[in-house]
Amino acid sequence: MSFGIGLAILYGMSNLTQEKPILAQDIKTGDKKMTKQTVTIRKANVDELKANIAKLNKKAVKLGCEIMVLTFDNPTTKTFDHHPVTGALLTTPLVMEYIDATLEYNIPVIEGYELIATLDIFPGENDNQVLISAVPDKVVPASHNNKNEIHCDHCGWKRNRHHSVLLQHTETGEYKEVGSTCVKDFFGHDPRGFLMMAEMDFRQVAYFKDEDSANMDRNIWAYGLKEVLSVTSAVMNKFGWLSKGKAYEFGGHATAYRVIDNLEPDQNMLKFHKDELVTVEQEDINIAVDTIKYFETLEANDNDYLLNCIKIASLGYVPYKYMGFACSMINSYKREMYKKDEAEKAAKLPASEFVGEIGQRLIDIQVNVIFTKDIESQWGLSTLYIFQDADGNVYKTFYSGSKWEYDKGDQILITGTVKKHDTYQDKKSTILNRVIAKDAPKEMFKAEEFTV
Repeated sequence: MSFGIGLAILYGMSNLTQEKPILAQDIKTGDKKMTKQTVTIRKANVDELKANIAKLNKKAVKLGCEIMVLTFDNPTTKTFDHHPVTGALLTTPLVMEYIDATLEYNIPVIEGYELIATLDIFPGENDNQVLISAVPDKVVPASHNNKNEIHCDHCGWKRNRHHSVLLQHTETGEYKEVGSTCVKDFFGHDPRGFLMMAEMDFRQVAYFKDEDSANMDRNIWAYGLKEVLSVTSAVMNKFGWLSKGKAYEFGGHATAYRVIDNLEPDQNMLKFHKDELVTVEQEDINIAVDTIKYFETLEANDNDYLLNCIKIASLGYVPYKYMGFACSMINSYKREMYKKDEAEKAAKLPASEFVGEIGQRLIDIQVNVIFTKDIESQWGLSTLYIFQDADGNVYKTFYSGSKWEYDKGDQILITGTVKKHDTYQDKKSTILNRVIAKDAPKEMFKAEEFTV
């Protein structure tokens, strides 16, 4: 299905009483400030995104909300020399087409209030924990980060509540927490349209498929945290880590879904997909226990993700709604332990020294990739690569070709010409140009300082 780049067309209205597509200039917004979210997606996923927005627009119309406008612009192409998920070197480069998708819509502001977050309370062994789902781009005040109760500023009644919404007045900045059963009374009418539009996370709509229908038949809504983390570790050992976003973009089965399938395998899984099941070893259990201890002792801050992980560790079980958080805890823990190990190794290495003479060609230096960053300049897009050898010496280069693409942690051989010796923040580095990079045999990196 073809589509006009840069032409703002509202998709999903074909089943409504519209004779022609609605263009952006036809949408009357008045003085309202429209919410705009942009994500980059694969062109292959455009039709599915249109269908998702069409479903949401039908719901928006039923709830009396203004419809959403979806636009596409800035098509680009990216070439991968290594598989973006597995990291394996590809014999034939993988070429993918991308495009920016932008969604514009109005979040209803009722009586001057807008939604900041939804709050859910769960009972724990030591204390209740309130998990927070913040609206995209909204900041939850510190006073609500460590709550252990749900209350209502509207009615003030003390009773057993499970859910509430956090609102903020757009002019005064005043916050109000309103119990879920009082929201309708607070606004004076059914607030479902308000909540739907305010909680819209376009990135999730663009990257993730509709999970509601798949989850409706499940009758287990919480799992033991140690069990979930143990299975997650076993899944990662067998299949590696794959986020939902990466799975949607490049294909594959996300780690969180593999964990759910293993926790609650259906007949189809047991009969036809036994190879998808994992065996939890003692090592997996140990990783799970260490992960829980790590988050239990982690100091809380204003990071919503970490706060929810800390609270889940305190609960000791995982509400189904927050399974994604729990599964990612293993990956976060391993990543932090890796950073700690790398920092300890770096501390043992001697300080970086200049290597070679200006103009000298250095051949096949064994290095680790320690940093990469894409940089836009007047000459186009290039990538800054920083390498380090076994003696702690640092090398830098800017690369704008497509023959190779490496990530942090990769162990490779580089050949390059010394352009200059540079000192930045009292750290010496050797700047290279005309760099050739290639994969190195693994046996070349058996030294402990190169172990990743």
